[in-house]
Amino acid sequence: MATRLGRLDTQVLEEQAERLQESLATPARSARTAVVLGRLLGVGFVVCFATGMYSHFLQDPYPWMRFPTRPAGLYRFTQGLHVVTGIACIPLLLAKLWTVYPKLFAFPPFSSVRQLLERLSVAVLVASALLQVGMGLLNTYQWYPWAPWFAFRDVHHALAWVAIGSVALHVAVQLPTIARHWRRGAPDEGL
Repeated sequence: MATRLGRLDTQVLEEQAERLQESLATPARSARTAVVLGRLLGVGFVVCFATGMYSHFLQDPYPWMRFPTRPAGLYRFTQGLHVVTGIACIPLLLAKLWTVYPKLFAFPPFSSVRQLLERLSVAVLVASALLQVGMGLLNTYQWYPWAPWFAFRDVHHALAWVAIGSVALHVAVQLPTIARHWRRGAPDEGL
């Protein structure tokens, strides 16, 4: 009896998930759109990571590190690029999440260990990306509601490594899809 009820519950959940995915389906939610947005986000994250590491190592260099002192405005330029790129990543990140949103309702949520690991890595990617851009945006206003618990620079630096690592892992896992949809004119498929 319990097994039969379990199968019925699973069947009901599958039907509901399928109906929800159908209701969320639009031409804009496609693999091609996800790849294009991901490509832009990837560039943005790499630029932010590189300029952020430059800033971090200027402020806390290892003893063997030497940095150029000229041009005088180099640091100002890199930090401006860091802030502008970080802010530009916010709408891109939201658009990417909107594009892949229906995949959250797939049922069953995972069918193999590989798929479970992929979903967990995406969860880390989304969480770290949202935290990074959110914290960075609040930093531009010099508002630190978390100040009693942790220092912004340390957490932003550590989270940058988590974010860039999860981006690299996500790209590695999604490489076949990325390769299929990299160029315009490739056959498009829904998510």
